[in-house]
Amino acid sequence: MKILAARFISIAGHPFVLLLVLILLSRLERDRTSALGAALVFIVIVCIPLALLMWRSVASGRWTTVDASDRDERPLLFKASLGLGLVATAYFWFMDHSSTIVRGFVVAAAILLLAAALNRWLKISLHVTFACFCGLILAQLRLSYGIAVLILVPPLVWSRIVLSRHVLSETVGGIFLGTLGAVCFRWL
Repeated sequence: MKILAARFISIAGHPFVLLLVLILLSRLERDRTSALGAALVFIVIVCIPLALLMWRSVASGRWTTVDASDRDERPLLFKASLGLGLVATAYFWFMDHSSTIVRGFVVAAAILLLAAALNRWLKISLHVTFACFCGLILAQLRLSYGIAVLILVPPLVWSRIVLSRHVLSETVGGIFLGTLGAVCFRWL
């Protein structure tokens, strides 16, 4: 039961889910159609290709879990995420003209680059990182949105440890990296 609860929390706090929520809620303030369109673009350009990579990597035995839990599995995840993020950034810059979403992708890329650079010493929890990042940005948009996401952080830390994906220092590193990313987003 504990593992099942941890898996559910881990899925609810997955970076795909939280970044999608961030895009949707930030755009809903402007226009519902615009929000759905931006969410669909994010799903098609980033989520589906990364989900296919994750599935294929596990099915082929290259990865032990879809989370790229082993330190040696992460370089491919970082490269693919950065490449797809670049494509999404180009779309939102040239086609959608959304400077806010572009800024978010730029900061997310910086987060991924820093996590990749630290990977040799500390395998940062990207789940926790993006939960903090999204929660703090949403709190600037509407406090209730941010609180709803930030309340998920402690159970998410617990779930990542229970599932043996991370140790406490890697989740704490995620809290710091996500917070740093949100501060950078605010000041860009």
